[in-house]
Amino acid sequence: MLAKRITQALIKDCAVNPDLPLVVGVSGGADSLCLLHCLKEGGFKLVVGHLDHALRESSAAQADALCQRMAEWELPFYSQREDVGQFALQNKLGVEEAARFCRYRFLFNLAREHGAQGVVVGHQADDQVETVLMHFLRGSGLSGLSGMQPRSFLSVIDPELPLFRPMLAIHRQEIQQYCQANGLEVLEDESNANPTFFRNRLRHELIPQLEESNPGFRQALVRTALTLSADRELLETLADEAFARALVRTVEQGLVFSREIFLGLHLSLQRLVLRQAFSKLMPDTRDLGFEAVERALAAISSIAPRTPLAGGLWVFCFEGDFVIAPRSYQHQHADFPQLSDTSGSKLKRGGRLELNAGWYLTAELIDDRKFKALPESLKTHPLHAWLNPLDLEWPLEVRSMRTGERWSPLGMALKHQKLSDFFVNQKIPQTARASWPVVLSGGSVLWVAGLRIAQAWRLLGDEREILHLQLHAPS
Repeated sequence: MLAKRITQALIKDCAVNPDLPLVVGVSGGADSLCLLHCLKEGGFKLVVGHLDHALRESSAAQADALCQRMAEWELPFYSQREDVGQFALQNKLGVEEAARFCRYRFLFNLAREHGAQGVVVGHQADDQVETVLMHFLRGSGLSGLSGMQPRSFLSVIDPELPLFRPMLAIHRQEIQQYCQANGLEVLEDESNANPTFFRNRLRHELIPQLEESNPGFRQALVRTALTLSADRELLETLADEAFARALVRTVEQGLVFSREIFLGLHLSLQRLVLRQAFSKLMPDTRDLGFEAVERALAAISSIAPRTPLAGGLWVFCFEGDFVIAPRSYQHQHADFPQLSDTSGSKLKRGGRLELNAGWYLTAELIDDRKFKALPESLKTHPLHAWLNPLDLEWPLEVRSMRTGERWSPLGMALKHQKLSDFFVNQKIPQTARASWPVVLSGGSVLWVAGLRIAQAWRLLGDEREILHLQLHAPS
């Protein structure tokens, strides 16, 4: 009996508590009416929700008809009308994606208002076939090929309340027969026949052709999804462990991973970690396609600086790390001194200038006797600069290098070099160079902080006072 199969699936596969209320999403179509009727007959505590997407002329009348039907069934019914077309335009979404988001947002808000344990929807086996086939055509991984799950979470809408799908093993034909047998008057949605929607073309054109070639195609695909779903559970456990090992830290809108640890993973786990990262950053976006994953793997392996991934996310690669973040991401090198303001700041005598990630600069003048008493290790330490203060102009300027800027580093008497070339020779990552602090006096470079002083400002041995610049690393 169909009603018994649905209620058993709801309790066993979806882990629903039969004593707690449920919100049922009902469109008025055969699937949702069949689901609602079966749950009503099963004695579940139900709240019915319907969102009118305002995409069809008949939608308002159908919402009214559904309201009357629910009154006859003596079920609490809540309906809301939302201009999904306008929402799609404002948020730059496809109509189908916008409709899905608005519908679930409404249903989960309803569940919260009524203290429901979750939301139940009428996705069935043929929907599963269409979903898996769509993912397959996009080159999806296990996450997409295992299809919809009986119990899942839509983290971008409500990370705590689950979504239940107890009809994934039941085909459309069985549902239609149930509706006819129980006199359920179905409200037809004419958009389901619109070939401009990709899912409709699969449903009405491609899948029937595949079924004609292989009469067991639908059932085979459902069985494959079930098998892959079990495999996916095991692999996701391993992927969670790999993800945690490779993750270095989270940044605003992004994730930073260790290249060495990531590249040491099995290729299958590398792909899963990338998909998991994408899912965490874009929780309500479709599964990451094969080409995007392979493009990211190639970029990470070759240390390509910037590579597009998908959904507005990019992969940024560095010597030790790689980052998955939006295109606007600005890498903060915690291991290197980086300016907060690259346009220029002032450093006073006896003053302190804060940099990013806990770094800071200080400047002081000391007499030559104090300098001579210092240990040699301190005099040659890269975080300390000792300079001739003759003709020094206070306050000192601290900024980033400018395009084409040249200087004479210590050891290059009467020769000049581009600062950009100096950074390359020092093997400073490209993304760290633009914010590297350069200390100047009167427009003349004194010190590329932590790397080298200028030839013109070196100590000559007859100084009475010495300029001491120090770069302080985070404690």
